[in-house]
Amino acid sequence: MKIGHFTLVLLSAVILFAACTSDEAEVRAVRLDRNSLEIVKGQSAQLSATVVPDQEAEFTWFSQDDNYVRVDENGLVTAVALKKDEQNPSEVVPVSVYVKYRNGADECLVTVLPLEPSSVEIQVEGNVVQMNQGQTMTLQTKCYPEDADITDVTWSTDYAAVATVNPTSGLIKAVAPGFAVIKAAYNDKIYDEITVQVVLAK
Repeated sequence: MKIGHFTLVLLSAVILFAACTSDEAEVRAVRLDRNSLEIVKGQSAQLSATVVPDQEAEFTWFSQDDNYVRVDENGLVTAVALKKDEQNPSEVVPVSVYVKYRNGADECLVTVLPLEPSSVEIQVEGNVVQMNQGQTMTLQTKCYPEDADITDVTWSTDYAAVATVNPTSGLIKAVAPGFAVIKAAYNDKIYDEITVQVVLAK
């Protein structure tokens, strides 16, 4: 009688263990800590995932397109390049990053943001450019880092009576003898400048 009771208790324990094991194997959901993310090109951000019901899990991570967004086996997302909209190239579209465990999965939309320039350089020799009155010239700039996605600058002059400059093209016109400072700026904070000396034509 005692042996039969012990067997019944043992059998109940086995059934209960099997039921718990079965519940753990049944993944109801995989959830990311965020489902949208913006990262500047070249930078990285960490994603983390959990399982419902809560349990230890070895996740599989993959990207919709590694040419634009990469993700490693630990969920570290790296922005590689901007993905432009084919219909509207001025627009950037997100790339999906997926995490999967057993029958559960989740998705994060990753948008790669443009890399802004950290410095601007006007491409001339020396700090002073001499021009004859009435002469025109177009200045060029170079932005660093060289893979910066934004390279447009705004041009300005501190003395338009001496030299004018087109704010978008960098075209300078020497107006009258004297000196003028020509500035190429991005976001009003990052800039380079040169001095234009206008002289009478010989």
